[in-house]
Amino acid sequence: MNIPDATLEIQTLGRFRISVNGETVATGWPDETLKLFFCSLLSPLDLYLTWDRICRSLWDVPETRTDRHRIDGEIIRPLNNYLIKEFGFTPLVTGTDGIRIDRKGIHVDAMEFYSTVLEGLRELSLNNQAAAIKKFKKADLLYTGTYLPGMPGKIITNTRNELGSLYRTVVMAASDIAIR
Repeated sequence: MNIPDATLEIQTLGRFRISVNGETVATGWPDETLKLFFCSLLSPLDLYLTWDRICRSLWDVPETRTDRHRIDGEIIRPLNNYLIKEFGFTPLVTGTDGIRIDRKGIHVDAMEFYSTVLEGLRELSLNNQAAAIKKFKKADLLYTGTYLPGMPGKIITNTRNELGSLYRTVVMAASDIAIR
């Protein structure tokens, strides 16, 4: 994989935008299915999606060899071609069990938000309230809106709900700690 020197910035909180050095890229997706599939892979809750989960998400059926070939032909190959054209490389990593995005050279705001919340919760569990508040305040700044607003799909909707719940928990936890 030929990863560029510049970091690919992917904004998923509040809106969907992909940029390199401040310039928006990937604005003309070949079709909505490819865009939604790619966005599903951006979830910080699912670092690796199994083929079975993908089949159930796309078509409400368990994985079969036929469906796996269908995903490869209808989604993976065209998506790889599009990403190479837009980014100069493809971050997709496929294996026998599923697919993921190689996050080298890629920054996803939702991933940073999620890891910051987890770090804050860890600090809180260690009774380090000052560090927890600092992390929660950072997470509050990172959360600029709902995850991929308006985009359908089971994986995206689940991620949107989970991140929204985490955000509400972080804000409430930070407020509760600050009051004490």
